[in-house]
Amino acid sequence: LHTIEKAAQQAGELALQTAGKIAVKSTKTNSRDLVTESDLECQRIIKEVILGEFPTDVFLGEEDVNLSIGNGSESSSEALRGALGLVNRQENDDKLLFIVDPIDGTTNFQAGLPIYAVSIGVVSLAGESPEVVAGVIYNPALGEMTSAVRGRGCYLNNCRLNTDSKSKHSSNTQQPRQSVLGQSLINVGFPVCKESTLLASSRAVSALATKVRGLRMCACASQVIAWVAQSKFQAYFSWDLNAWDVAAGMLIVEESGGLVYNFDGTRADISSRDIIFTCRAETGEEGLLRDELIEVLRDNDCVEY
Repeated sequence: LHTIEKAAQQAGELALQTAGKIAVKSTKTNSRDLVTESDLECQRIIKEVILGEFPTDVFLGEEDVNLSIGNGSESSSEALRGALGLVNRQENDDKLLFIVDPIDGTTNFQAGLPIYAVSIGVVSLAGESPEVVAGVIYNPALGEMTSAVRGRGCYLNNCRLNTDSKSKHSSNTQQPRQSVLGQSLINVGFPVCKESTLLASSRAVSALATKVRGLRMCACASQVIAWVAQSKFQAYFSWDLNAWDVAAGMLIVEESGGLVYNFDGTRADISSRDIIFTCRAETGEEGLLRDELIEVLRDNDCVEY
């Protein structure tokens, strides 16, 4: 954890210095999917720090994957499979895979908006399936370092987040609520890579607008996931997410007491692409918000795209 926090901090220093002051270098899947020189340099910094400490382990960074050729989703999934294959071919069972987004929320970053983050997830293949064992999400503009190690809880700037499921109701005898959607602040994804996912997102916004306390579209997956872990958002969901968007965040949310699920209601993993994240629930209401969101998405043609 110390190594990835150090890497995130060093990359974050550069990002903070250049946010809102740097031109677009290129685009990936379309004109909405930006790359700047800072993305590339931040990834170089992170890679140098990590491989300096773990020289024989495997590194997968977003900027190493060419998403501009063919189907970006397939390229991303293939890159993950390839990286996992490299780990599997190692003789040592302790080999790790570092999955990195050097600047998540590049459009916000390039515009000078403080909603961007460095995201680093560490995956182990020592078990029956790949498992994220450590993760960090760092927003240098806000000075927020959200981190977790599996089985050891979730931390914000080295202060452990409370994971107890304690009732907020005025009476201990009050029954759990039948619906929590109307009391929830939810961030909806803005998946720029495909027109079909943007249309699904628009349908979801329309369907939820009158059912929730509030909707936001911050367009930085890792930062929003960190805010779900902190219970600032009650939920976040999006389509066609990449492993570098969510690897760190999946562990961080789970270690904070939250849930990470696919749109079909099964538990998500690093190969999942359509995901719902929900924050720590009150006693007796675990999974309720997830189930309500899945129902709305299904009923309003937001699952297929």
